[in-house]
Amino acid sequence: MTASQVPEYKTRELSKKTWADFERLFSRGNGWDFCWCMHFHRSRIWPGSDKLRRAERGVRNRRDKKALVEAGRTHGILVYADNEPIGWCQYGPREELPRIDESQHYRDLDLDDSTKLWRITCFVVDKRYRRRGVATVALKAALNAIRKKGGGTVEGYPITQWRIGTFGNQSTTGTATMFEKVGFKTVAPFGKTVHRTNVVMRASV
Repeated sequence: MTASQVPEYKTRELSKKTWADFERLFSRGNGWDFCWCMHFHRSRIWPGSDKLRRAERGVRNRRDKKALVEAGRTHGILVYADNEPIGWCQYGPREELPRIDESQHYRDLDLDDSTKLWRITCFVVDKRYRRRGVATVALKAALNAIRKKGGGTVEGYPITQWRIGTFGNQSTTGTATMFEKVGFKTVAPFGKTVHRTNVVMRASV
């Protein structure tokens, strides 16, 4: 696909009506078919998860994600090209995505939380459409959705550096450069491993 062949992108919110599209995107085996974007919904690793095979985790996570959709307790943006779901960004209020709060490193940062806090935690892009602006479209749509819901402080946890070959082919937390371009500023470091370095970034909407 050349740059001139990139279709116009459209976005829709995750809902009961778009669940089937979310399901199609996450069933393609691009590396996130076991996750179903459930990681940040859980405050900690579930007991026994390490004993489950990848396919078994996928079944459990799909079931739990669908239950959250049915209850209206999960939020996200789907990106489409030619009516096909090809990208995803998860966002939500702090209480909906508590995993970050369980990080001792995050608690040690002692960040101001006097305003409504929203989180943008995950991006997924179909491998056929990577490096074509899909994640940026999803990020902007998520910010617009948050604004319509009353706004507040929006927090992201993007990557500043990563080792090629060990990351980047899976769903990610986005890149700091992408967040900077839409008005986010780095407020603190947020962990470093042999594979990647992340930061906490914030913007007001």
